[in-house]
Amino acid sequence: MADLGEGQSVCVRVQGVEVLVSQVHGQFYAVHAQCSHAAQSLAHAKVRGTQVRCPLHGARFDIRTGACLAAPAQAPLARFPVFIEAGKVCIDIE
Repeated sequence: MADLGEGQSVCVRVQGVEVLVSQVHGQFYAVHAQCSHAAQSLAHAKVRGTQVRCPLHGARFDIRTGACLAAPAQAPLARFPVFIEAGKVCIDIE
């Protein structure tokens, strides 16, 4: 995952949790890859800049914080700390 390019995202499973990992402005971010509105997977969602858009109803979230930016969702996405260890991107889902 360390080869994830600027502006790119990938969906991975970490300890049974689906996580959307994105790189924006040289930083890695990770949020729960399931829309808080209708439990739709965000694995194939469009990521533009710092926002991810749910493909089902169009809810938008900030991938840096998980904050909900547009209805119909109202709750944020869970955000997970990301750190680099020995050149690998690591996600703490605890």
